Amino acid sequence: MVSLLTALLLGAAAAATPAYGLCVTRDETCSADAAVIRKEYGQLTDAEKLSFVAAVQCVMAKPSIMNDVVPATTNKFDDFAAVHVNNTLGIHINGVFLSWHRHFVYLMEKELHECGFNETLGIPYWNWALYTDLETSPMFDGSETSLGSNGAYDPDSGDVYSTPGGTILPHGTGGGPIVSGPFANHTVNFQKMPFELVFSGLPANWTVPDPHLMTRDLNNYGVQTYCNQSDIDYVLSSENITIFQSVINGDDNSPGIHGGGHYSIGATGYDFFGSPQDPAFYLHHSMIDKIWTDWQAVDPVNRRYVYFGTSTIFNGNATANVVNDTVIDYGRLGSATVGEVQDPQSGPYCYQYE
Repeated sequence: MVSLLTALLLGAAAAATPAYGLCVTRDETCSADAAVIRKEYGQLTDAEKLSFVAAVQCVMAKPSIMNDVVPATTNKFDDFAAVHVNNTLGIHINGVFLSWHRHFVYLMEKELHECGFNETLGIPYWNWALYTDLETSPMFDGSETSLGSNGAYDPDSGDVYSTPGGTILPHGTGGGPIVSGPFANHTVNFQKMPFELVFSGLPANWTVPDPHLMTRDLNNYGVQTYCNQSDIDYVLSSENITIFQSVINGDDNSPGIHGGGHYSIGATGYDFFGSPQDPAFYLHHSMIDKIWTDWQAVDPVNRRYVYFGTSTIFNGNATANVVNDTVIDYGRLGSATVGEVQDPQSGPYCYQYE
């Protein structure tokens, strides 16, 4: 069921000129030579990294298109977070998780290109398995070419989690505001939202601004335990989409590679609702999409346009089973159908992973 706020956002978008980011078919035929290249972040040149960071900062400086209905959105980057927060209960642990996030990353990619990021490059991905020490990795080493460092160590604010099965996930080596790098002292505007809200729903005041510094709690245990190469290979060995989705999402004793990546970023990046406030979100989900793309490419006939589950969290029966015509919603950022987003080189897309 579409929330009232989402309906308002969509209604406003329909009346606006121009429409924002609607899913349209490309005018030209995609080919390998024409495709945008998504590289692993560590494989970008320093100039490409600086261009990417500058483009993210540009999106953060653009005015919000949603502030009239979501006061917590102070810029265009916040708009993306708002869309994710508002849709969280319909886009996770269900049949549209992969599709919704594929198009979400693409919409941000378009924003970055409009902000000057090299149009031959797409949003880079974060291959967790390459970095057993996150604080020295290209993404988080705190240099000007990174996405900022770890947070300051704070034993009181660091994250400690327990899975439904009782597995304890210890906090990392940070927990406080980012210490150095491009996003040090960056303010995020949505209140912290505990995972338990998946059962009770969003609070009525979730749109109210709650400005505070973005935090990180980098956690090597997360990438080493849940996002290593064996974990990736295990996901890729899935025989069908049901198993593939299940392994990505984990179980009562494991967060899986999806949750494991968020857990490894920690703090703002582990907020089930508001994690897109940390730019690392998009590189994490680019990696998730890469794995899905690689899995689909093994057998396109039987691995594209196949779905399992509904559009409700935990595949609840409040919505119908996902089919090609199932609509995935991004408020004023646009909309698409699930069937439109299955092939990275057709419909609105023309990208490949390197």
